[in-house]
Formats: sequence, C-alpha cells, structure tokens
Amino acid sequence: MQSNIENVSRDYAKILQSADLEKEINPLCTNIEDMLARLDEFETLLASVRAESNGMMANNVCAILGFADSFEQLKTRIDGLEQFVGVVSANLSEVERSVDIAEEELHVTDYSLKGLLLKPLKAKLGASDSSTLSSLPRSNLAEEEYQPVQIYKSDDYFGKSEEENYVAN
Repeated sequence: MQSNIENVSRDYAKILQSADLEKEINPLCTNIEDMLARLDEFETLLASVRAESNGMMANNVCAILGFADSFEQLKTRIDGLEQFVGVVSANLSEVERSVDIAEEELHVTDYSLKGLLLKPLKAKLGASDSSTLSSLPRSNLAEEEYQPVQIYKSDDYFGKSEEENYVAN
C-alpha cells in the first residue's frame, strides 16, 4: 500500500512538473483583468447616469410641480373626452342596430346599387303572401311612424360653437 501511494505521488509530481502553470494561468488572469476593466467602466458609466438623472430631477421637478393646475385641467378634459367617446360609441351601436332592422325590413342582402334599389321593391310586391304577414320582423316604426335613434348633442360636451353664439346675437 505504501508503494502505491509513493507511485501515485510521483505521478502527480510528474504531471505538475510537466504542466506549464504560466501557460495555464495567464489566460485566466488576462480574462479576469479584462472583466475588472469592464466592471470599472460600467461603474463609471453608472455613476455618470445617476449624476445626470439627479440633475434632471432637481431641475425639472419644480417645473413639473408648477404645472399642477394645468395637469388637473388636462385630466378633467381627458375624463370628459372618455365619457364623450363612451356616449358616441353607445349611440353608434344604436344607429347600427336601427340600420340592421331597416335592412331586415327591406330584405336587403345585396349592397350594390341595383340590389339596394330593386330588392326592396320586389320584397314589397311579394309581401302579400300570408306566411310573411304572420312572421313580422323587428321594426323601427311605432304607431306607423319612424322613430329615429336619439343621439348626443355635441353642445353638451363642447359648449356652443363660435358661429352659433355669433348668429344668436
């Protein structure tokens, strides 16, 4: 057992003597030095960005706070515009529904000029059939009179225009 240990230790000694430690370690040292140089550059860049950021904050925060009233007014106007867009969207949905009902009443499926003119006429001529009378479609008529969709008034959201104010005077 003692001889085996001596043989193994001699083999390791030969390996360490034959290995060129300078050749093995120099690339590692070079890479570590490069990484340290890059890290130093990064720290310098980071310090510069922090200094610039602090300078911008110090210069601009006071100016931003000076516009607080304008920001409130802008926020109020944006909220009003969002409400207006919601109302217009709801009105548009109602108008689209009304158009769908009208197309259904007139049996419009062809949107070409010929289809828009001739199809409703043909549908009216064939409407005397008893099967069509029993299944009445939805209608925009109330008491035999067209009921238009109520839509928003822009004056409610934007005030009267300059022209209307001028004409009223």
